[in-house]
Amino acid sequence: MTTAHRGGTYGVPMSGPHRTRRARSTVAAALGGVLVLGIGAGCSLFEQAPPPEDAAKALATGLAKADLSGVTFSGSTKPAAATAFVAKAYKDLGTLRPEVTVTSVKANDAKDAATATLQTRWDVSASPTDWTYSTTVPMRLVDNVWQVAWSPAVVAPQLTADETLAMKRTWPRRADIVDANGAKLMTEREVAVIGIDKSKVSGAAAASSAKQLAGLVGIDPGRYAAKVSAAGSKAFVEAITLRSDDPVLEKQGAAIDAVKGALTVPALKVLGPTRTFAAPILGSVGEATAEQVKDSGGVLQAGDDVGQSGLEYRYDEQLRGTPGLSMRAVKHGADGSVIDQRELFAEVSTEGEPLKVSLDSRAQTAAEAALAKQTARPTALVVVKVSTGEVLAAAVGPGAKGSTLALAGKAAPGSTFKIVSSLALVRKGATAETKLPCTETLTVNGRRFSNYTTYPKDKLGDIPMQTALAYSCNTAFISQHEKVSQDDLTSAAQSLGMGEKLDLPFTGFLGSVPATDDVVEHAASFIGQGKVEASPLTMALVVASVMKGQTVRPSLVAGAPALPAPATPLDPKEAEVLRQEMRAVVDEGSGTVLKPVGVEFAKTGTAEFGTKSPPDTHTWMVAGKGDLAIAAYNEVGDNGVTGSAPFILSFLKAYTPS
Repeated sequence: MTTAHRGGTYGVPMSGPHRTRRARSTVAAALGGVLVLGIGAGCSLFEQAPPPEDAAKALATGLAKADLSGVTFSGSTKPAAATAFVAKAYKDLGTLRPEVTVTSVKANDAKDAATATLQTRWDVSASPTDWTYSTTVPMRLVDNVWQVAWSPAVVAPQLTADETLAMKRTWPRRADIVDANGAKLMTEREVAVIGIDKSKVSGAAAASSAKQLAGLVGIDPGRYAAKVSAAGSKAFVEAITLRSDDPVLEKQGAAIDAVKGALTVPALKVLGPTRTFAAPILGSVGEATAEQVKDSGGVLQAGDDVGQSGLEYRYDEQLRGTPGLSMRAVKHGADGSVIDQRELFAEVSTEGEPLKVSLDSRAQTAAEAALAKQTARPTALVVVKVSTGEVLAAAVGPGAKGSTLALAGKAAPGSTFKIVSSLALVRKGATAETKLPCTETLTVNGRRFSNYTTYPKDKLGDIPMQTALAYSCNTAFISQHEKVSQDDLTSAAQSLGMGEKLDLPFTGFLGSVPATDDVVEHAASFIGQGKVEASPLTMALVVASVMKGQTVRPSLVAGAPALPAPATPLDPKEAEVLRQEMRAVVDEGSGTVLKPVGVEFAKTGTAEFGTKSPPDTHTWMVAGKGDLAIAAYNEVGDNGVTGSAPFILSFLKAYTPS
């Protein structure tokens, strides 16, 4: 095929007066030959070369999809080989892919060479900052096809043939949860991770070592041995994580080291001051579950530590901050190990924000010590600061097995609810001296109610409401069921901080006094039974409200939005009547046991539950002293004096507000 040349045609004279006709004839003949050849060869002299932009766009699309099959490369590079390199380069990035666009294409004067400039953007995090860079790619027009000059640097700046891309995320140190005085509650503490290293022991020997190690650290030998057997041949299989000062390490350390394949790895883990310290409230931190990773929308990855329960879970995003990251070019050895790496892009992490809570470490420690021996059944003790509503302590005994009983338990409050019933009666015109009929028994719609078996005989008859509360006469309060409606009880409860569903900034339960049309159920509500429920936190707030003379709302998390006031606020004059009654409980009634520790206000309570005959009873004791309102709960006991009051006595002997 004859090729056109700028300024003429190769082999054709271009000047001379006698050659004009001959030249034209020659050109015509030549063109005729070209046309014939063109028809026969299937090409045309006037066929235009494709624009280089198309090849540049194909390259950009291929890089974004890790598929370069639609690109023609110069030299010996095949599209399949280039695609394989890009796939390998992106492999460690998971599903992350770049956005690649063509910003310019500049061709040379001869239109047979061009340079494409590509802009690459990686959306590496939720932040507005992305990893961006430009690359320039030479292209040549060969046989009417634009060929791209291949180089690993087309993928990322200065990338070499033996490098791949990797992104490393680095979380900042998790922020602490601190107490009212700024002391660290949940913070990184030294631990020892103990387990079997299967690269040092295998097969039946590994299973044997696992059982031996399990026996030393106190976990199930069979279950741990099965876990070790199921793990990979080079896996480290954790058995237990112990605090660095755990007695097991001191007692069994040498024996653990002697187990074949056993390994003790020092580490840092977010923990409370002790294993039990406010554990149900503060919560725990651990590796994100598969579900948490999935639900995070790409924020979390396998291996990330996140809050798993309690405040650590609820305020996880605040406490964990945001991770820093770096994109790296990584060089691997023949065995796949990293032998070199360099940073291509970095984004700095953002520190989390500490969470301050109202817990007083001394109060919490004293509360937990008061319950330390209660292993047989669930127990709880809550202490609220009257002036502010701050929760100073919320402890559960060992028998509660780490439950949220203290702040979110649900149980019938028994006769401690008579504080609420008294307020409802005050709102109907009663005073502390108003006489109520205290009889041995009282039947309501066929249901027989009675007082506790040791109720003093000399306190029967028409007695002041103050005496009825002090000695806890059931029939005296139930006798008012026709005068005081269930709505009246509900309203009185809400005025004392009980029974409303509020959006608490922690896991808690403020009690429930449900509506009812059942006469018997309504009568039972007067003595805190029927369907009335409360948590130890609830009853501590009731006492605090009485002491303060206005509704007290709980406060645990600093900076949390204020909770709304009840529809019917507590009147200070109403509260004074209740304080008078609760003083009588301490002076002459069931609360005299608390006099030695300076308690000013109190009320006992028992509530029957279950199907036994006679039924089991929950026991309660609530108390007020100075700026402290306290509620003690025992799931099963004889009465509040013997079943719950000892917890308050122990606490107040150990704790004095600073």
